[in-house]
Amino acid sequence: MPSMESNEDVMAQDMVDGFDNTGYRAEVEQRWGATAWAHSDAWWRGQGPDGQQAFMAEHRAIADAWAGLRERSAPVDGPEARRLAARHHAWIARGWGGRQPSADELSGLADMYVADERFAANYGGLEGAGYVRDALVDYVRAELT
Repeated sequence: MPSMESNEDVMAQDMVDGFDNTGYRAEVEQRWGATAWAHSDAWWRGQGPDGQQAFMAEHRAIADAWAGLRERSAPVDGPEARRLAARHHAWIARGWGGRQPSADELSGLADMYVADERFAANYGGLEGAGYVRDALVDYVRAELT
């Protein structure tokens, strides 16, 4: 019997295909505690397929925008990078259940983008992740402190 899923349903599934947040449970619990894992997992599951797809699509759009700025050699302390850093900050806050990361937390995440190759891969490797980190750190200095 053919599938009753629409093309939109398949696209939404494809957007999160391969992302299994449960694979990170032990690491999250070790770094930030069981409560952090429980909140994160509940938030992710609560998004449902449409919300998960939208969240991942926004991440891809942000990563693509960072790559575009870097390719154009836009300065990390320029207005375009600041606007994108604010968008990135808002996306992170959404993933944190609406809680805005503090200046220290956002700087720590920015550092992790470079320190952890899994994060760096999202931004084109170490060079791209370094650009994102530098722009986020500049944003923190200019807007959050």
